[in-house]
Amino acid sequence: MKRSYGLTALAIVLSLAASSAAHAQQAKPAKKPAKPTLVAQGDPAPSDTQPAPANPTPAPAPADSAPATTPPQPEPTTVQPAISIGTGTTTPATDTTQAAAEEPKKAKPRPFAGTQLYATTSATTATFFKNQEQSYNPTVSQAIWFLPRYTINDAFQVRGRLIFSYEYTNSDDTVTRNEPRFSDTTLQLFYRKIPAVLGIKPQIAANLGLPTSPESRARTMAIAPGATLQLSKVVEHVLGGELLFLNFYSYSHPIYRSQNPEVRTPRPYAFQCAGGSSGCQDLLSGTQNPSDVLAYAFLVTGEWGKFSPALYYLGASQWTYSTPGSTTYGDVVPGVNDTRVIPSSTPEGPNAVRQTSYFSAWLDYNVNSYFTAEVGYWLSRSALSGDGKYGNPFFDRYQDMRVYLGANFNVDNFVKALEGGDTDAGIVRAKNTKQPMWSF
Repeated sequence: MKRSYGLTALAIVLSLAASSAAHAQQAKPAKKPAKPTLVAQGDPAPSDTQPAPANPTPAPAPADSAPATTPPQPEPTTVQPAISIGTGTTTPATDTTQAAAEEPKKAKPRPFAGTQLYATTSATTATFFKNQEQSYNPTVSQAIWFLPRYTINDAFQVRGRLIFSYEYTNSDDTVTRNEPRFSDTTLQLFYRKIPAVLGIKPQIAANLGLPTSPESRARTMAIAPGATLQLSKVVEHVLGGELLFLNFYSYSHPIYRSQNPEVRTPRPYAFQCAGGSSGCQDLLSGTQNPSDVLAYAFLVTGEWGKFSPALYYLGASQWTYSTPGSTTYGDVVPGVNDTRVIPSSTPEGPNAVRQTSYFSAWLDYNVNSYFTAEVGYWLSRSALSGDGKYGNPFFDRYQDMRVYLGANFNVDNFVKALEGGDTDAGIVRAKNTKQPMWSF
């Protein structure tokens, strides 16, 4: 529109200039020509000559133009500018730069989540009741379980276990007084992406045992490869709480330098030969090493508020190596009145399969997200009693029965609390799903 006004003004100026040329004698010549730069702005160029008084009004402008003496008013435009600035309700042009809405970021997985440090102080029940056994053998010990975890990705996780124990008393269970002991070290690589079936979540793992215990070193164990199958299921809304069922099966095949254990001190030179028997017995004949070990465990634990009771059972079967002339249960021993061998009550008996069991019951109190206090009871024993029959796996006054106090620390949750992070929302509380270490 401004360009139309400028052309109209130019026509008027040229008309006035032609009229002024006819009266050149009366009018002074213009000093300067009209300023073309101002014509483009829509305003008429100034003139030094006066227009003819016969026509006081300017020549009529075209119908679509405004009077020349009045500056044109720009009409409102509806064309969207190329670049929009501000927060209008119209859709911005394609070249408009806008920051995309940021999606809420997911919490970054913590690689050491689930790492726990578990400590117990236990005492045999015979320590408090002197008449429980025929001989008084008080036993008080401390154990610290280091249970690290490292998450590689969503599918794989590395788990480890190492136990340090120290006896405060001088019981018959250890060789030296106040002996510090380590268990075997177990490493597991878990695969966790197997789909659940009927709400049961399976996981599999490859195991590797290292001989850090004195028993395994005496047995000349090098490594103990194996595999584990774990099944778990969570049942919610049980009397206002929830239940966790955990079941696992573990198989291992220890590899030794020798099928017979060794001793710390040199073997004696003499053999025991007495009575009318047809043979002699070595003072330190020992037993054969286990060639295959199968362990199976069942755990059920609940959580109601800050309290979490649990029941746990672990059984283990060990198949031992055999040598020519060795005897097993039911074999006839020639020369000894043709009597049958009766297995002893200890795992070192002459059985081809040694069976042990472990039962535990405890009550946890979740103080916070990283600390859990615990009180419990456990019984560890050989499956067979002295009479060759299966014994009671839950209570036996002549077996290793203990009461204990425990403390469970979730190391990663503790670090997160120090960092000021949220440790209650979305974090599994510290649960004691311990598995006692059986040396291979």
